[in-house]
Amino acid sequence: MKNTFAQLSFIFFMMIGNAMGGIFNPQTKTLANGLQVIVVPNTMAPIVSVGVLYKVGTADDPLPLIGISHFLEHMMFKGTTSIPSSQFKKTILEYGGNTNAATSFDYTLYETSIAVEHLDLILRLEADRMENLAFSVQEVISEKEVVMEERRMRLENHPFGQAYETLLRALRWYHPYGVPPIGHPYHIQNYTYQATRNHYQQWYVPNNAVLIIAGKTTLEQALPMVEKYFGGLKSRPVPERQRIAEPPHQGITQHIEQKNPRNSLILLNWFYEAPNHRSKDAAQHYYPLIILGQLLGGNSTTDFYKTFVEDKKLALSLSATYESDSYDTRPFSISGTLAPNMDVATFKAALKEYLEKLLVKVSADEIKKAKRDILAQLAFMKDGNMNSLHVFGNLSVGLTIEEIEGWAESIQAVTDEQVLQAAQLVLGTPPVVTMDLYPFFHK
Repeated sequence: MKNTFAQLSFIFFMMIGNAMGGIFNPQTKTLANGLQVIVVPNTMAPIVSVGVLYKVGTADDPLPLIGISHFLEHMMFKGTTSIPSSQFKKTILEYGGNTNAATSFDYTLYETSIAVEHLDLILRLEADRMENLAFSVQEVISEKEVVMEERRMRLENHPFGQAYETLLRALRWYHPYGVPPIGHPYHIQNYTYQATRNHYQQWYVPNNAVLIIAGKTTLEQALPMVEKYFGGLKSRPVPERQRIAEPPHQGITQHIEQKNPRNSLILLNWFYEAPNHRSKDAAQHYYPLIILGQLLGGNSTTDFYKTFVEDKKLALSLSATYESDSYDTRPFSISGTLAPNMDVATFKAALKEYLEKLLVKVSADEIKKAKRDILAQLAFMKDGNMNSLHVFGNLSVGLTIEEIEGWAESIQAVTDEQVLQAAQLVLGTPPVVTMDLYPFFHK
């Protein structure tokens, strides 16, 4: 048992050591047309995952058409001038692969995993739809109904869907982060064939894309195929990202309260303004806030969790989230699900007392544990190819490959004083929004 533990510890610390030298150690190349190519070799299995990242999300959409980036994601599976409608996904399935896509506020990512011998096929398909997407007016009309149904499933029929939309509007009065990525119904109704094609032609160009290949291959092996299929695609000018700036909220705290018959527990939430990696004070606060988020919301070993869930039994669960991976700033949040029959005022008083102490002194041991846990997460990230695709999605929000590869060193370099200063900056000011979600008959 002791020998096994020693072996596991040795492996663990060797992995952290490797992470300190670079997490993914990518091999990179930029084609003449501006396409950024990233290859992350991973020999754990004879498969590859291919991601095509477009640096456009719903926060870049025209105001009357918010969500059209998500709608275009749907249309990208319809076909091209050489592939019949709806055969794109079927072709991949026939070769034993799987494919999906996701649209966020800031980027759109298409991802496919397949046996390495079919990498050529996937690159051909992706290059084809980057330039030759084809769909009809009727397909736009029918797909709008599909998206409407998706919206009903995700928001209208979700027990917290309306609360979520209200929260977004409260957090961002003018900025497009105040609208869910799927858009509101009137946005979806406004989508047209021509608007969708215009959006495609504006943003879906090689010089606004990143091709990420992770798996049992190397840049040397993959580059001839990449050049073959993507090298001939033409670059075009890409619009600048122009988003309405969110004005200061001038110390206003908005409170949202919902009593919901589909909710059986009390959920309390606090949202605080926080800088991100693009803020003017990013160097001072970005990495300390990542550590603070881990310290408060990482796992059940944190002092925060043990105090409220295990010792005082005030809550069933607690979490803290620093939404750092965004182009523009998003909030730092704290959430708690109260224990049955727990008094709300008692919980809020206990949380206020805990945070006041935290703003005076952050435990050095807790900071050390938070760093350890972050380093462990970085070390294990390379276990799967999909992590590579998602991590390099951060290139769309302004991070560089060097910054991504240097995360471990940057985390290690943070001092206890910097974590305290970050906590005081964010948690030392009133939240911009609080949201209390109650069962319907809560008094």
